[in-house]
Amino acid sequence: MDKVLIACNNDPITVLHDFLESCADEAKQICADNGIEYSSVYPPNLREQNVIGVMPEHRLCFFAGHGDADGIYNEDEEAVVSIHTTNYDFKDKGFYSIACSCAKNLHPHLKSLELQFFVGYNDTFNVRGEREPFVNSAMAGLKSFLNGDTLKVAKEKMITTYDDQIAALDITDPMAAVELVHNKEALVFDGNNDLLFSDLQ
Repeated sequence: MDKVLIACNNDPITVLHDFLESCADEAKQICADNGIEYSSVYPPNLREQNVIGVMPEHRLCFFAGHGDADGIYNEDEEAVVSIHTTNYDFKDKGFYSIACSCAKNLHPHLKSLELQFFVGYNDTFNVRGEREPFVNSAMAGLKSFLNGDTLKVAKEKMITTYDDQIAALDITDPMAAVELVHNKEALVFDGNNDLLFSDLQ
């Protein structure tokens, strides 16, 4: 099934819910631009069974939410995807996350279950000031990959986007630029260089 699952914690009480929702909206737009079907999951339905449970019908999971080293959580701080959830349905899939620190333990765990590629961060994901440079940078890899680029090219384009946005912020908002540099340095983009979206199952 040629589909993308878009999961997002946009609950109004959630810190940075507007930023997380902007990333999910961008993911939808990227899918629409490329004629790719997608499903969306938001609170109060942001639960393990509504994300992992539907992965057999999707090739890729995009998740914008709050995380830690072990996983990503919903508005009630329940694990949605973590080292403690049952994750076999991620075999031969892709996982693209905008969440703090989940590349530390969640990434190797999913990789051991034959996840094909993982994008995430091995430290905090910081946002400061104008949201757009942070959205553009965080989403650039997904945009490239769903446009038909290989994983290697998608990673290169994402790093270039980070560099361009950092250079622009250096002039207008140096403190925000520092946070964006931090995010770039925490980025983990892992998978076979030649992988295409069409290779996922």
